[in-house]
Amino acid sequence: MQRQARVIAINNQTGLIGLQPEGEDSCVLAQQLDTRPVNTGQMLSGEMDSVGMETFVNAQTQDRIEVFVEAYGLSADAVELALR
Repeated sequence: MQRQARVIAINNQTGLIGLQPEGEDSCVLAQQLDTRPVNTGQMLSGEMDSVGMETFVNAQTQDRIEVFVEAYGLSADAVELALR
């Protein structure tokens, strides 16, 4: 299912991105596979309910961002630990 999520954390060294889908407490952890700029607070949309390759779309610019969704249904604390 396509969802919108806010980028809540980024580790630029590893390319890991933490996202929180709108209206949910759980979070998503994704590995960015390209070099498009991603910033905290940005809204991205895409399939966030399964592990694997996905293309997220920047809601504002319509830029496509290639990622590998590593996990979903995580707590914000788990995402924070993964991004350290």
